Amino acid sequence: MQHETPDPGKEQEKRIIAPRLPRRVMISLTAYIETKLDEQVPDLAKSLRTLSDNWRTEEWALQLRATALVIADLIDQGWSVTPESSRVLLLPPGLKSGVETVEQAKGRLRKSLQIGRKRQLVTPSVHRFLERLSRSAMNSGRKSSALDLVDRGAELAEVLRPLASMPPETALTKLRGIIDPQIELCDDTTRCSETGIRLLDLWRYFRHTWSLEYRSMPGRQVPLLIRNRARPGRPVMGIAMLASPVLRTKPRDRWIGWTPESFFARLDAGEWEPVEALGALINQIDACIADIRWDDLVTADEIAQPTERVVFRLEQKGAGAALKRERQLQDHYTEAMQERGSARSQYDPTRSGARDVDWLTASDDLLFIRKRAETLALLLDAKRSFSQLDLAQDGSELMASLRSTPHGLRAIGIALQEIRKAGLSSQVADLSVCGAVAPYNLLLGGKLVALAMVSREVRAIWQERYAEQVSIISSQMAGRPVRRQADLKILTTTSLYGSGSSQYNRLRLNASDHPGLGADIDWQELDKTAGYGTVHLSMLTVRVLRELSEQEHQARRINNRLGEGTSPRLRQVREGLDVLGIQSDDIIHHATPRLFYACALKPHARAELMGLAPPNDDAGSALDVISDAWRRRWLLPRVAKAEILSRLSTLGPSTIRNELLPVDANGQYLFAFGEHVA
Repeated sequence: MQHETPDPGKEQEKRIIAPRLPRRVMISLTAYIETKLDEQVPDLAKSLRTLSDNWRTEEWALQLRATALVIADLIDQGWSVTPESSRVLLLPPGLKSGVETVEQAKGRLRKSLQIGRKRQLVTPSVHRFLERLSRSAMNSGRKSSALDLVDRGAELAEVLRPLASMPPETALTKLRGIIDPQIELCDDTTRCSETGIRLLDLWRYFRHTWSLEYRSMPGRQVPLLIRNRARPGRPVMGIAMLASPVLRTKPRDRWIGWTPESFFARLDAGEWEPVEALGALINQIDACIADIRWDDLVTADEIAQPTERVVFRLEQKGAGAALKRERQLQDHYTEAMQERGSARSQYDPTRSGARDVDWLTASDDLLFIRKRAETLALLLDAKRSFSQLDLAQDGSELMASLRSTPHGLRAIGIALQEIRKAGLSSQVADLSVCGAVAPYNLLLGGKLVALAMVSREVRAIWQERYAEQVSIISSQMAGRPVRRQADLKILTTTSLYGSGSSQYNRLRLNASDHPGLGADIDWQELDKTAGYGTVHLSMLTVRVLRELSEQEHQARRINNRLGEGTSPRLRQVREGLDVLGIQSDDIIHHATPRLFYACALKPHARAELMGLAPPNDDAGSALDVISDAWRRRWLLPRVAKAEILSRLSTLGPSTIRNELLPVDANGQYLFAFGEHVA
């Protein structure tokens, strides 16, 4: 299979690095890169990372360091570099000329991802953590290690081998007694009953075997272990994590109906009734207004009958609060630099915990005065447009009149945005980590993990964890504690690669084929992502870009606070690149799109999210039923293959240890310390 890539011969395909550095400095930088390329220096990226060491005292030293680090990261990821007089031309690997096979593309991407991962593994703190958990030691009164939870492939293959000669139903019965999955929630306090090690540490340990380096994420996180309770010691089969979804992603939003284009397409196709759809939009606007504290911004009469003047006044109040907060952040930065020489994140009044927070006072934070004023301005503007409709008209006529004017289209867009925000708050989750741990990766354990995430057990975990939790952002917007429903309806995820096989391909179980399965389970491939992100930039580069932004603005404007904005890392990168004078899209558009998948957890899930269907009480299928279907559909044919069992016999605890702590024949670690520049 061939993978066609765009022709990069066009100049517009190339990315230009022309930062705001003195011309003589840029000429020196490009000459340095050109010389290293001519000399075929094997590790140009490593050389660039130390380039600025000789100019630490120059006023442009930080800009040079940031530029060199960005270029070094891109070189590591396979970008082509062409130095010119005072600029550098870059070309992402996804836009290179020629034809690339799927396996070549995957191999290239895998190699580039491993660079960041290896750099993380040699970080002293990470290395010590991995070494400690790999070493047998006393844990809660017993001697154990994380490797005790890695199944021995040779033993597993031995008990599976006789199944190949048995009738299918007999083999399935035997298989249930050999592989019996179980889901275990990981948290800070609970320890593994077999090893005494904290479950969260175990999850993190196995996460480090992934190709992607491990990074903590803001928002909701539910880390899970999938274990085999049929084997001694309940070995780990795989890991998963449900996390807060990305606020905007086109494939998902189009699939659900959250974009105006997809919304109108459903109406035109007759899937949705216009009057009901319009009612859902109006109801969402009213519900959102009710969930915002407005007593210090507008009057009750202005809420009931908003005018253009009221909307404008709210916009002005939002802008004023934003300006005051900018000054506040600058003062905070100046004081911190004078006292400590570094600026930390601004104090967050909600850090003390939801039970102790005075939400009315918290809503007076300048960040939330701005958010409340700006959001209320949008909502009241939409309400004005909807209130001018003659609801006695035919539904199709009403929709047609809205679509025919800019104000009507704007009102629909605002309502859809609020419907999306409500759904993403607790009813949609991203499967940010999902896969099998050796030796179960050979037995298609990754498919099992993805299927298990649809189970009633996982949905119950999500419900129990978040049903009574106070929403921090919503509560600061409302000035009172707000709890959102935690009825998980949809899961989304992206594949590691943009083409070729994936554990989500054809991942479907039909209820008609598997007794006990309440409804079909279908991981649908929706589209490819746009190929934007920061996964190709190292943590060091992001940190230096943040320092550059702080130096320029004399303020730490991105504080990783809830409510400040989505994707703090992406915003830090954009802000730093803007200060450098580099088009941020040229860097964050890595041109390596990935496949986007989604799975509805209940019938009519998308209609429920749109407010076009009442919530149903479908609890989903039990893990035991899903596991039985997985064994029948995928596992049984797999264990019947002699070559699979032969390869299975070579996997075990040493596989994981060698992956995380590789050594040479002399027992020396293959990853040299010092490569991760602090």
